[in-house]
Amino acid sequence: MLVGEYISTDIKSFSYAISLSMKHILVFILPFIIFSFLSYSLISLGSGAVVFIVLLMCMVSLSNFIAIMTGYTMGATFVPFFNIAMPAPILDEHALKPSFNIILPKIIGNEPAIIAGVLIGLFFAFKPNTYALAIIQKLNQLAASFLKDIFLPILPLFILGFVFKLEHDRMLATVLTVYGPVLLLVVSTQLFYTGFYYLLAVNFSPTKCMSSIRNMLPATITGFTTISSAATMPVTIMCTEKNLNSASMTRTIIPATANIHTVGSALGLTILCMATMQAFYGDVPSFIDFIEFAIFYTIAKYAVAGIPGGVVIVVTPLLESYLGFSPEMVGLITAVYLLFDPFGTATNVTCNGAFAILFGRIYRFFGKELEAEQKARIKA
Repeated sequence: MLVGEYISTDIKSFSYAISLSMKHILVFILPFIIFSFLSYSLISLGSGAVVFIVLLMCMVSLSNFIAIMTGYTMGATFVPFFNIAMPAPILDEHALKPSFNIILPKIIGNEPAIIAGVLIGLFFAFKPNTYALAIIQKLNQLAASFLKDIFLPILPLFILGFVFKLEHDRMLATVLTVYGPVLLLVVSTQLFYTGFYYLLAVNFSPTKCMSSIRNMLPATITGFTTISSAATMPVTIMCTEKNLNSASMTRTIIPATANIHTVGSALGLTILCMATMQAFYGDVPSFIDFIEFAIFYTIAKYAVAGIPGGVVIVVTPLLESYLGFSPEMVGLITAVYLLFDPFGTATNVTCNGAFAILFGRIYRFFGKELEAEQKARIKA
């Protein structure tokens, strides 16, 4: 924003080309990453009881979906009042063009990869196979290595080209100005949602709610500073044990849900989607248009990598397919989301503590009966 006008167009064009090429490479590899993360995540849950797995997956999916729809409701309600509007685009002949572009063929879509990951993960969760687990574990390690060791270190380059595009086309200054109120809306929604989640978990007891949140504060602060639910996991387990009073339950739920139950990012990213569409298109999507995206977003959360901004990496193709995001919009929401990510991660780990309490209550009164019924059927 400060020095963009002094940088030559050739440098901007080359940087923009790098960003677009990285995007095409990522989109090409992403279905394989989604499949490996999703199948491995579900197979890993297969070490427990079948009823435990099914109940956990249902509750995680429901919790994520409710958070996404809450984010949509807050965004659709309040974002239009912010009067977010990007400046009129400059003439096409003056817009920044990439100096080159690498386009790879699309072998498989993300939706088939999600479905295949779910089916294979569930199959081998219920019928463990050593060879299948070894193969999927190796795929998971390769995918994680690509994201952590290759993509994450050059993530600034991925963002930079799109930011140059926004600056060159006179949109960056407006972006930085208009997203201030959006941050306030995101953080306020995350705070109120966290408070309600704990009230629900402790049966609406204000005293227990405040005590539980106070016990989780070390995990909240750690999540905010590390921007990683995985890195915060030991602290999250320690804090949740104080609230749940069951070490075995805590040490099963938290590791299983650290990367897949992320209500903070569900709230924050959804509101950012509304703000970005308001900025570029002058409107937010209708409920009918959004619901299909919300369903696939809920499923895709099982494939989110445990790295800063990992959710944006996985959800990018869904934004393009179902909400009509352009490459510039993707670059913008990636950059802004990374600025918001500390608040989202803090909300993720804090709400995971509430989820563990709520899950423990439901499993004790509901899960054991189902487990007994399942054993009776197997015996019969």
